[in-house]
Amino acid sequence: MAPRKLLRTGLVWLCVYPLVTIGLVALNLVAPTIPLALKTLILTLVLVPLLNLYIGPLAVALLPER
Repeated sequence: MAPRKLLRTGLVWLCVYPLVTIGLVALNLVAPTIPLALKTLILTLVLVPLLNLYIGPLAVALLPER
C-alpha cells in the first residue's frame, strides 16, 4: 500500500474512533435502555454524513501534498 494511502487510512481512523466512542457514551447517557442495534443505527445515521461531508474532506485537506 502506498504511504499516502496508509496516511489517509490512519487519519480516517483517527477521526472515526473518537466520534464513535463519544457517540456511544452520549447515547448511553441519554438513552441507556435502547437496544444496541438501534444505538448503532442512530450513530451511523449521524456519523456517516458528518464524516463524508465535513470531517473527511477537512482531514484530506490537512494531508501534505505529494
